Amino acid sequence: IFQFGIFYDDDMEFHPGPVFNFGGRVHSNGNIFLAAGTGLYFASKVTAHNNVFTDVGKNGKPYTTWGDNVYVRNGSGVPTRVDHTMGSVLTNPINGAPVTNYPAPLPPAPTAYRNANWTSGLNFSGSYDGNLLANQQTLKLPIKISADISGQAVDLVQLLKRGKNADSTAGTGDIWNDGTGTVAAPTILPVTATTKDDPITASERYYNKTGIRVSFADGKAKLPGCVTSAGAAVVAKCGVRLDADPTGQVQGAYVAGAAGRGYNPSAGHAMTGAPAYLPTEINGERFYSPGKESWIKVETVVYNAATQKYDTQDITEDILSLGVTERAPDIAGNFTVIENNYSTLANDSLGVPTGTDSRSIIKLQQFMMRLPAGYGGIAINNAAGAVAPNNYMTNSGFAGATRNYVEPAALAAGPLTCAGALVGQITTVNQGSFPNGLTTTAMGLAKITPDRPHWKTASISGGPNNKCVVAFPINFFDTREGLFNESTTVFNRDTAYKVGGNYNVPWAGVMTSVDIDVANLKRFLAGDFDGGAKPGLPSAGTPFTVAAGHALRSTDIPSSNGWVIYVSDRRGDRDFDGEYDMEDIYGNNDGALQLGEDVNGNGILEADYLNVGGAQEAAKYSASGLYSPPVPAAAPVVPVNYRSFVSPDMAATFEHPFYRRAVRLVNGSDLPGFYDTVTPSNSKGFTVASENGVYVLGDYNSTGVATYGSPTPATDFLPQGTRDVPASIAADAVTVLSNKWSDANSFANPFTNTNRVADVETNTRFAMLAGDSITTLDATPNQGGQDTRMNGGVHNFIRFLEQWSVRLNYCGSLINLFNAHNNSGAYKNGGGAVYNPPTRNWVFDSSFLDINRIPPGTPFFQYIQITGFQRINN
Repeated sequence: IFQFGIFYDDDMEFHPGPVFNFGGRVHSNGNIFLAAGTGLYFASKVTAHNNVFTDVGKNGKPYTTWGDNVYVRNGSGVPTRVDHTMGSVLTNPINGAPVTNYPAPLPPAPTAYRNANWTSGLNFSGSYDGNLLANQQTLKLPIKISADISGQAVDLVQLLKRGKNADSTAGTGDIWNDGTGTVAAPTILPVTATTKDDPITASERYYNKTGIRVSFADGKAKLPGCVTSAGAAVVAKCGVRLDADPTGQVQGAYVAGAAGRGYNPSAGHAMTGAPAYLPTEINGERFYSPGKESWIKVETVVYNAATQKYDTQDITEDILSLGVTERAPDIAGNFTVIENNYSTLANDSLGVPTGTDSRSIIKLQQFMMRLPAGYGGIAINNAAGAVAPNNYMTNSGFAGATRNYVEPAALAAGPLTCAGALVGQITTVNQGSFPNGLTTTAMGLAKITPDRPHWKTASISGGPNNKCVVAFPINFFDTREGLFNESTTVFNRDTAYKVGGNYNVPWAGVMTSVDIDVANLKRFLAGDFDGGAKPGLPSAGTPFTVAAGHALRSTDIPSSNGWVIYVSDRRGDRDFDGEYDMEDIYGNNDGALQLGEDVNGNGILEADYLNVGGAQEAAKYSASGLYSPPVPAAAPVVPVNYRSFVSPDMAATFEHPFYRRAVRLVNGSDLPGFYDTVTPSNSKGFTVASENGVYVLGDYNSTGVATYGSPTPATDFLPQGTRDVPASIAADAVTVLSNKWSDANSFANPFTNTNRVADVETNTRFAMLAGDSITTLDATPNQGGQDTRMNGGVHNFIRFLEQWSVRLNYCGSLINLFNAHNNSGAYKNGGGAVYNPPTRNWVFDSSFLDINRIPPGTPFFQYIQITGFQRINN
């Protein structure tokens, strides 16, 4: 599929303002809408299964809204203009009956009629020597063909969903939502032999591709392969619980002991060899939500042709022994964590950093929100609203609550040791929100002493060692997901969200991230932690070491043309279906099903406003005005919608219990894998797949471009040679964050994109398979801004959250197979809140035309061509 420059399974829309010149073969299994302000250039064949529209956008607005500067090359390679009168269908003149090629669940298109000149007279399609065609054959993936044969409709988002296995290698299986219940009362059952994935579906899912699978869930039974095939019991040791005891194996109620609440990656199975390495323990108090559990499972996956099953091996404890924390930076004169050798960042004789947490691959927490050079630091929501001269998350003073560090008054002038000397001196910390959950007596709950085992001593802003810091989850704010409407005349965000002159942020946009450190993953797959003269992973005490008889090594990770890393985070997913279940994106949660809201096409408006239950949850997030509006006692639940909000310092530093989850790729300029220029078939690529939204932070699989063209050719993206790795990202949606992106700034400036400036060029090279939102005929209510009721078009298929003033260099393939089910917020641009696009230096990665350069896990089309019949029996 990545041998197409652009492929859409449904309608494809172009209406760029600046010049858009991408290249590669273009095909839509629906219609193609062509418009352009400055220029839209196609270098290869453009085909549509249905029709080509040129005089109207899909939302019904005329071509004059954008322009008709569209060019397709003829047989001689000369760009030839496609005038607005040259579509295969036109809104005017009337020619017979209107075309009707919009089967449900596709929303209606503008009324149009067949263009008589498309096949006769001027013969517009022929003017391009077969390079612009309508009414062509649809192209289908095997999972779609299988569904057609069985008579069952299928949403291609299933490529990204978790699988349904009933008979894994260990005789264990999964549980699933069978669809017979509701969001509030789902029917979740063990997968059986009759409900498990059929072989074609199983083989098509990224979940089952060869490599590493990472799964998160609210309970152990919801992890893959953790229940018996009959669902009668939970497997004894399967995955790790993050928010309970240091061993990570306690289920149900847990009271933190002397060791504190939270999984300790080195508990009983630390990394072996020199130098000594000590990963930071999970701050369980920041991850804990009463009534919920937080579980993770990491496993290898490979298909066993002999048994026709997918063999998996639990490697959770082994991988987590590398760490789960973003390393605390040592910023001279500004921020230094004293304990556990954080201030010693030297490398050993092998060039491997010795500092704590320097090897973490799966990052779940951090000590500070570091800002890129040039920002000077931001104090989140501080009382004066000023920019502070520091580079970490400060105690903001919002609502009088300390969020990130403690400065005991009695010891403010001198050094201290946070984990020991303060015992008995600090009994509570301002509303108990550092680092524990709710402790205020206003809710009738006893005060809780902060969990001292997680405290680290720090020197901040050149002062003495007089601060106690604690690790907190990795969160950021996605304005597109969180803001209901960009038009301030329709939705006044100041009156809706401001408290005391500072903005709160709506829960709907607060994303808790699982950061995948690609550089550390590359080190692991390259053998840097294989033992011997190098550091080694635990040699005993884990499910893998028991089964294999040795420590996990890079060679134990299965590979087929490279590696697929699949990540699924379903924490907070109450009905366990891998969907956000909040389709009510227009009308400020008006409860009415509007065109464009039904992303799963079931005819029902999923509007799970009350997606967290339990009085404890309500108390935790309603206390002291930190959650608004207050939750009434008669309805002890916390709704998540555009009107419910939280202080940004609370949102930034606490794990929330909602199904707003993200996967982010960091430090990805140099990927695992290589291109073998001598024997190309030996090349290894790298693919990341997730049913969540994926965010790419900074350079990815590229460090720059050698030249600037219109666009830059793929051969000029750097590096070239063996290091230009065949790569792809398959996700619910893909958002590119620039090299200048700041999590802290996303909370400090949630609704002003001019204060989230991307002024550092960013370079990316990957094939992209993802979903978009739904375009419908323009109507009210809508999302505000420009291009109302539209999805942004192909040129906005990659999503943005910043004010770009430089180029985004992108080389790849753009594939849209479904509508986004998790990052389902409407497209927004033009109101100054979400983004301003980069200069798009985008090009098709022509190296994908080489079969040896296809990224691992790539879907392939299938078709049947009948050539004849022969009788073979009597």
